[in-house]
Amino acid sequence: MQKILLVIGREYLTRVKKPSFWILTIVVPFLVAGVYAIPILLATKPAEKTTVLVVDETTLFQKSFESSDEITYLDAGSLEYAKTQLDTNKEVSAIVFIPARETTIPNDAFLYYRTDAPASSVQNDVDRQLQTILRNNILLDVHNISAEDYALISNTRLKLHTKDLETGRDAFIEIKSVAGLMLALIIFVAIFAFGSQVMRGVMEEKTNRIVEVIVSSVRPFQLMMGKVVGIGLVGLTQFLLWIILGSVGIFGIQLANKDLFAQAEAQQITQIATKGEDATAQLEAAMQQESVPELIEGLASINFGLLATMFVIYFVFGYLLYATLFAAVGSVTDNETDSQQFTLPITIPLILTFLMVPTMMNEPSGTLATWFSIIPFTSPVAMLFRIPFGVPVWQAVLSASLLVVSFPLCTWIAARIYRTGILRYGKKVTWKDLFKWIGNRAG
Repeated sequence: MQKILLVIGREYLTRVKKPSFWILTIVVPFLVAGVYAIPILLATKPAEKTTVLVVDETTLFQKSFESSDEITYLDAGSLEYAKTQLDTNKEVSAIVFIPARETTIPNDAFLYYRTDAPASSVQNDVDRQLQTILRNNILLDVHNISAEDYALISNTRLKLHTKDLETGRDAFIEIKSVAGLMLALIIFVAIFAFGSQVMRGVMEEKTNRIVEVIVSSVRPFQLMMGKVVGIGLVGLTQFLLWIILGSVGIFGIQLANKDLFAQAEAQQITQIATKGEDATAQLEAAMQQESVPELIEGLASINFGLLATMFVIYFVFGYLLYATLFAAVGSVTDNETDSQQFTLPITIPLILTFLMVPTMMNEPSGTLATWFSIIPFTSPVAMLFRIPFGVPVWQAVLSASLLVVSFPLCTWIAARIYRTGILRYGKKVTWKDLFKWIGNRAG
């Protein structure tokens, strides 16, 4: 045990002391935050004020364009006058021209500019208002329906709430699907990334023949386990630091938006009306509540404590399960090209599970998702995807138990291969050789 701890310490400290480890650990959260924050900041940035002149030869659109804080619409009378203003007035950026046609309803409209094309927001607003004004004119003239009546009809809709009958909580399927997909992606990438580090580390020591010196003092099994656990601890350290940085960020957002999160939690614990309650009064009160963004409500409905616990369990044992097999592959090959014939069959379960995530998203509690979350080689990805939706206790216990029990079996198999393959050079190893070594008959 002491020798295993020494190997663990060596593997861990060697990687943690590298500047690349800290750069990656600190930079990645900011990159992820930036990917989401920058588009939001750009979208909320006030647009430059501009003026658009309207020349309407049909008289259907006169004084109908609605100005905003960013765009001012002015009727220009004639096209020649509008062109003069476009040349001399720097605030004017475009001309909307609707030519007269023999038909009652115009077929075309033109947005003229000089040199610089107007911003896409201006183009979209002009197009939207043209369609709206034309539609309102047709509705009023042909069907005698006012714009207000049409807006009432268009905006009248039912919002379907998928709720738990006992607790009254919303399901938030879309938000939980995204959360589950992110967890599945993280565990998928983590197992591959750190498992590959184990394989490359073993191959590097074997190629440099450093392993011949090491195994004179440490048994092959101790070396393999020390390397697997040491690199796994590096991964856990990285995730722990990411969780701390993420928690600090979330805590900061909560402090800045206390009322928003408090209201989200209050809405989540609201029970559905029963026969003994006034359902109409409850509905009116709910409609009077200030609208809370669905994203905040959905996030508030997820049990992040349970999520973090399950993530650690499935990351640790999922990684250990695959890392031992990656170590065995590294011990029988001298380069990554030769290792592909062995790594592909090992990783097929993980790849298949991740490819089946869209199918499981359609039915998180279905037969396919349930079996994939129980089988040890697929459960790290499948179960973490299902956790945000809520998983029966017996399934979570059975899945975790099978994963934990499978780890010693894979370790035993990997150790048989590792102890023979680590000192074997020159001869290309086949699957037949591996099965011989597992049966303790070194070839």
